[in-house]
Amino acid sequence: MENDSLASLDILRDVHRMASFFTKQLLTPERESVEAIQATIFRVPDNIRRTNADSFEPKMVSLGPYHHGKQRFRATDERIKLPNATNFFKRGIRMDEDLVERTVERFKEWEPHLRCVYSEQINMTSNEFVAMMMLDCTFIAEFLREQAAGWYGTQKKEYLWKWAAPSIVNDMLVAENQFPLGPLLYLFDQCTDDSLHHPPLMEFLCHDLMLQIHRNLSSPSTSTSNVSSFKANSHLLHLFHGWLVSQLPRKEKHLDTVDLPSFPSAEVLEAMRIQFTNKTDGSSFLDITFDESKRSMEIPQLIINDDNISLLRNLITFEQQCDEVDNYISEYVWFMDCLINTDKDVAVLRKHKIIVSRMRNDEEVAHIFNELRRTDAPVVDFDHLYLAEVMNNVQSYSRNRWNRLWGLWNFSWLRQNYFRNRWVSIVVTVAVFFNLLTLVQTVYAVLSYHKQ
Repeated sequence: MENDSLASLDILRDVHRMASFFTKQLLTPERESVEAIQATIFRVPDNIRRTNADSFEPKMVSLGPYHHGKQRFRATDERIKLPNATNFFKRGIRMDEDLVERTVERFKEWEPHLRCVYSEQINMTSNEFVAMMMLDCTFIAEFLREQAAGWYGTQKKEYLWKWAAPSIVNDMLVAENQFPLGPLLYLFDQCTDDSLHHPPLMEFLCHDLMLQIHRNLSSPSTSTSNVSSFKANSHLLHLFHGWLVSQLPRKEKHLDTVDLPSFPSAEVLEAMRIQFTNKTDGSSFLDITFDESKRSMEIPQLIINDDNISLLRNLITFEQQCDEVDNYISEYVWFMDCLINTDKDVAVLRKHKIIVSRMRNDEEVAHIFNELRRTDAPVVDFDHLYLAEVMNNVQSYSRNRWNRLWGLWNFSWLRQNYFRNRWVSIVVTVAVFFNLLTLVQTVYAVLSYHKQ
């Protein structure tokens, strides 16, 4: 009995500790819950990172706190970031000290909000955090000003770090390498260069830069996408995601079936007389359409290389963690994986210039899409799928008995798959012959039975 009493006391103490813990959590200041809601910049989860860790690491410059201070970035911090951030504050040959002081004061005011945008606590002092954010934001502001000058043809001289621009743009789109856009817009307002004052810089950021990035993904591109506004906790990857999906249909359609194996691949669809076309007038590479009456599927071109696959991975992981955005990229990858099962499916899409591959072979491209869907774990809402109408119509077309028969007996498809080898051709021919004899024999037996 005494032991039971002691055990009961231990349980009561544990319950009391748990109650105290939960009470303490509930009494935590409200700002902590706001932090969780406002967060849009996240660490990549380990289960996704381990599939291809290199895709989630910046290569040349660190932006924001997650990769700040790492040894491999010290050279570029000294040779590229610091000199060009300094150039931003120069007016002629002299430093504008008043602008520096005003910017420091403004960043100090914003510090609590800036910290809230990150999903985890940043272990930096106030001065360290503000100095880091100022350096990163002024560097990117100067970088974008130089890029815009080149874009609009107002550049007075070739800047010395032009060779690094493609790598810097790639690093600006890494999910963990982000900072909020609010401070950047403030810095745009401080530009005194009349040819690149606030409206042109904003236009460059919200459209021209986005179009430039998209052309590396899908060329040629005449996209009509644009981003007219964004939230204070938005960042550059967030902005590009919004630009990609701005002209896509609302996700109100329900997918009739989620049976992946039943969805026909590109090779099978071509055998069913569906014509694949490289769509050159889409809003982005996500803009896929299917016209059942014309048997035509239009898919914008996608360039497959290491940088673009890394960008897709970062867009997917951003979608999976941020409640403020829909999973358009995840759904696109899911759809492309339905079309691509083997290297033969890739060959079909490549033949129609829908896929432009920089990889070693078609088999590697097929593996990339299969891996993106499986290992990056894109969550797809089958009740709200932006490609639901396309997929439902394709399923309806492929379930038609005559379309199935046409696909089955399409001679060019059979020849491509079975008649390359002489012995395989003989075996298939003999098998068909004996199946026909069996069918004739069955029909004859049934007719004889009825006559009796």
